[in-house]
Amino acid sequence: MDIATIVGLIVAWGSLLYSMNYMTQGDMMAYMKVGEVILVGGTALGATMMSMPLHSVIGALGSAKKVVLNKHAHVQHIIKELVNYAEIARRDGVLALEQASREAHDPFLRRGLQLTIDGTDPEVIERIMRIEVESMAERHKHGKHFFGMLAKFGPGCGLIACLVAQVAMFQNLSGDAGTIGKALAVALTGTLYGALLQNMMAGPVAEKLGLLSKEEMFVKEIILQGVLSIQAGNNPRVVEMQLMSFLSLKEQAGMAKAA
Repeated sequence: MDIATIVGLIVAWGSLLYSMNYMTQGDMMAYMKVGEVILVGGTALGATMMSMPLHSVIGALGSAKKVVLNKHAHVQHIIKELVNYAEIARRDGVLALEQASREAHDPFLRRGLQLTIDGTDPEVIERIMRIEVESMAERHKHGKHFFGMLAKFGPGCGLIACLVAQVAMFQNLSGDAGTIGKALAVALTGTLYGALLQNMMAGPVAEKLGLLSKEEMFVKEIILQGVLSIQAGNNPRVVEMQLMSFLSLKEQAGMAKAA
């Protein structure tokens, strides 16, 4: 579970709800307009679905759970694992990785090791593994695009809701000031919902998915370079130094201290 997402939700929405409660002196229902929620949410969702194919929409909704339930890969552990495989291959030969490859927790790593065991040319290994990385990145783009479009259309749909409510308000200008004030509050609520959709819902999710995709590609690049180095028969120390270059100096020092 991603703690930053949970903490961010609590801080952002907690601050918002506290301010709403304070401004209205406890009358939180002043912000609850079901019609405006349906209008803003429905128009933004519909516009987003029009901007992409259905299979991408379905895939994007499935990727949303990663924002909260994503398990971050421990890069240091992966590097140690790859160095261990390099030691086995150096000591007992590449074929000795057969059993170790079955125990690898990462499917991408298992495929890379299996290709190495099968004696595949390094150019072919790299091409196959890079195709997988590029395909993964392309799938991730759809998830980010969906929530990015929701964030993009949110404020505009909020404005639409505001204008729709204003038209209804202008039809009742002959009423008392209290009635007109309530109608204006409904109009402004639509704008509020659009801003919330962009800045506190869809926008952060899109940014998080984009960052998670880059992190996953970074991990797969480490695995790819490690597999190619093992296939080349490099000394385990060389493999370790090569993979350590992916880390910051602080992380490298931490690994050295732990060792």
